[in-house]
Amino acid sequence: MEQQRTEMRSITAEQQKRVEEVCFRSLALIGRNCEYLEQHFDRTGADESTRQAVADINTAAMQLDRTLSEAITLLEFLHEEAKPQLYPIDLCELLQQVSAQSDMIRAQLGVDIRLDYGGCTACCVMADRRDAELLCLHLLSNALRASREGGCVCIALRRTESGWQLTVTDDGCGLPGEDVQAALENRRSFLGGAQLGLLLCRECCRRMDWSLQLEPAPAKGTRAVVSIPLYTGESCPDGTVELRTDSETEREQRKYHLRAMLVREMRTMPERGDPDEEL
Repeated sequence: MEQQRTEMRSITAEQQKRVEEVCFRSLALIGRNCEYLEQHFDRTGADESTRQAVADINTAAMQLDRTLSEAITLLEFLHEEAKPQLYPIDLCELLQQVSAQSDMIRAQLGVDIRLDYGGCTACCVMADRRDAELLCLHLLSNALRASREGGCVCIALRRTESGWQLTVTDDGCGLPGEDVQAALENRRSFLGGAQLGLLLCRECCRRMDWSLQLEPAPAKGTRAVVSIPLYTGESCPDGTVELRTDSETEREQRKYHLRAMLVREMRTMPERGDPDEEL
């Protein structure tokens, strides 16, 4: 019976892989054809409605690509029988790599990114790097989607008695709550998404024994609070610690990878419209 269940899981994994390949291959084909049409229009000309139709197809494909990637990652997390092996990483370095894209974010969205360490120079935590990157990226993405031009997102890190507290605070639409206007503004900000980002954040935290909660920001907007256990120096079940110094090339590769992930995320951001415009 156990062997049969194992075989069923392997078949399911193989089927999932085929679905991924078909979907991503189709999305790549849509993207290439949109690019070809845009280049063709530059040479031959096209009316504005035709160009807009191609742009809308491209945007929809990018949103579908994002949603598919989130769904596949969630499935992988839910199907894994064991949590990932955690190793010490410097959270300050990771946040610096994320906030290094502030110029690009300001240029595209008109939103400022502020990083506040509270005097910390390093923050060693137990984490899976991929999960930590996904968590930071999606928390930032949610904050940017909620924000308006001229707004600000503050990423803060503080030491507590039991560990570290990472907060991502925006001054945007806020949580839906019971207010009708707030609910409409929140829906407008996240329109077009599949609402998987927050689920993915919670899964990342669960896998690393972190915790996540959302609360209203002190003035306006939303604050995501991530509580992270204090690193005690024992990273592995057997008490050993993996000591590793990353090269400059590896750090640059991670920085480029994070930038590519953020660029892809920003391409799915809804257009900034009039906040008072009704749906």
